[in-house]
Amino acid sequence: GNVVATGGTAMASYTTLKGAFDAVNAGTHTGTINITLTANTTETATASLNASGTGATFYGTLTIMPSGAVVVSGALDGLPLVELNGADNVTINGLDSGGNSLIFTNTSTSATTGTSTLKFVNDASSNNILNCSILGSTTVASTTNGGNIWFSTAASGGNGNDNNNIQLCKIGPAGANLPSKAVWANGTTTATANFNSNNTIAQCQIFDYFQAAQISRGIAISTGNTDWVIQNNAFYQTAPRTQTTGADHD
Repeated sequence: GNVVATGGTAMASYTTLKGAFDAVNAGTHTGTINITLTANTTETATASLNASGTGATFYGTLTIMPSGAVVVSGALDGLPLVELNGADNVTINGLDSGGNSLIFTNTSTSATTGTSTLKFVNDASSNNILNCSILGSTTVASTTNGGNIWFSTAASGGNGNDNNNIQLCKIGPAGANLPSKAVWANGTTTATANFNSNNTIAQCQIFDYFQAAQISRGIAISTGNTDWVIQNNAFYQTAPRTQTTGADHD
């Protein structure tokens, strides 16, 4: 991907999203940062973006968009493909028009805790995920952390992962392997101030989340969360499913 910034190194190119994020984390690019993904990437480790003000990381806004049809993929067991680690004011816009699209896909079928495609953690707030496909195949149990999208815990003494907007996205399987959970939120419960709050999931297609012998969940909001807006989403399966006795489909 190409990175253009108003501070530090003005422009550079990287072969993975992780490479671009690592450069931002190191303070190579600062200020207003734009990342344009021009080709498919294969991520062999988590692409994790730190909060501005952490170490050398310094940016006001960071925007990620594709040029053409782009897939960011990896097979990461027990890890997120992309992580917003306290990152604020990030916009990921897949555009989904004019031949532009952006797919994030973690193809791992692992049931190991943490297997996910997009993770919010350590007070990642005021981020917009728009017009993207967020695909995964994790088989984590219903109360195990993970899923295509995972809202995790607050920073120590922090305010939680707040005011994030996921809109007009497609949240479904990576290929033929279906995920057990599309969206999972499990936050910090120390105090109400630490809860993940005021997050929005709207106008999304949430589909083909299913495991026959265990609980399957489209959106599961667990403890440490409050005041979410979930509206105008479509939940569906593209084929008949048969649940084993004792397993629920939420």
